Amino acid sequence: MKVTSIQNRRYYLWILLLALMPRLLWALDVPVVPVSDSNAYDIFAQNLAKGLGFGWEAGSPTAYWPVGTSFIYSLFYRAFGHTYVPITIFNIILGLLTIGLSIRLAERWFGPRVAKMTGILLAFWGSQIQFTTVLASEQIFTFLILLALAVWLEDHLNLWIRTGIVGTVLAMAAYVRPTALLIPILLLIIHYANTKNIVKSLTAVLVMFVLMGLLIAPWSIRNTQAFGQFTLISTNSGANLWMGNNPNSTGGYMDLPAETHKMNEAESDRYLKSLAIAHIKEQPVLFGSRIIKRIVDTYSRENISIAWNEPGLIKRYGTWVLLPLKILNQLYWMLMLGLGLVGIWLLGLQKGWFRALTHPTILFWGYFTAVHALIVAQDRYHFPSIPMIAILAGLTLITGLDWIVKAKQRKRRI
Repeated sequence: MKVTSIQNRRYYLWILLLALMPRLLWALDVPVVPVSDSNAYDIFAQNLAKGLGFGWEAGSPTAYWPVGTSFIYSLFYRAFGHTYVPITIFNIILGLLTIGLSIRLAERWFGPRVAKMTGILLAFWGSQIQFTTVLASEQIFTFLILLALAVWLEDHLNLWIRTGIVGTVLAMAAYVRPTALLIPILLLIIHYANTKNIVKSLTAVLVMFVLMGLLIAPWSIRNTQAFGQFTLISTNSGANLWMGNNPNSTGGYMDLPAETHKMNEAESDRYLKSLAIAHIKEQPVLFGSRIIKRIVDTYSRENISIAWNEPGLIKRYGTWVLLPLKILNQLYWMLMLGLGLVGIWLLGLQKGWFRALTHPTILFWGYFTAVHALIVAQDRYHFPSIPMIAILAGLTLITGLDWIVKAKQRKRRI
């Protein structure tokens, strides 16, 4: 068993080296040119590094974007000045760590062969490579969520040590994206499904919530003082809900209505939330149909990594490269999505549907799907689910290979 374990670890190192090469080549070849949210993170990080606070300029605090991503980038700017090289290296490391955690989780759930296949699929996943040169929350958030899950499943660690570590990691993740706030509920389901001890499961998760609250409190106090009303982490939840739920909604990003321009961010957030809730109550059937549309919009494509790299790609290659890259991304994504969906079916057959639906791969994929089915859709919102999709796709491919081998063996016997 020890020899097998060592051999597996060697395979995993080779997979990580394999994953490093395309990321390194992309980083050397494509310049970083921040656009959209990346530009906001860049400016906020520069201002934080200069001691001007979190905002577009000194004296104008914001909380529309969560502070976590910009704060992390500001640490690099403080240490190295305004250069994107350290962030690019950081993104490469995050990508490799995410693959490593995905391999570890896949091995725990489905064995070394599925783990290796998962690592190979993620190593060559186009969008994951292309985000190397994007300033964004996606890679940071995905890594932190996987880290929290991996630690939570380490049964050899004391439950309360795990609770403390995971609570701290999830608080960090919530600073990057507030959707992490409800992850402890998923961990409660996982722990209870594994132990059948509801008292310990509930107590651990309650402690986790308290710890997260204590760690988030300083930023919440800052926001509340800045905007004159309680604001937990960010002021975009109402805007996101409104974008997906108003009479003119397409399900995606929309400019905020003119009347909000005279409000502060917290007032605007509360106002837009009230408009969205009123619209949902008035049009429940439309709300239901839009849920389906938002799910389709979130999973129908995977090209945001090209869009956010577009200025750098054009600068380096011209416009001709954009369409081929988008086609390659889309083909790979649709293949992985299809294999992942088949993986859900296989998981149901292997473990029974009750156990399958409480399996972390489906729980986490389903959670992130549900969040954006209710608010606003965009292809980047399925990114935190990509490790789970890759694991299920790996399960499908290994199961398929086993089926082919068995079919050939049957033919030989005949």
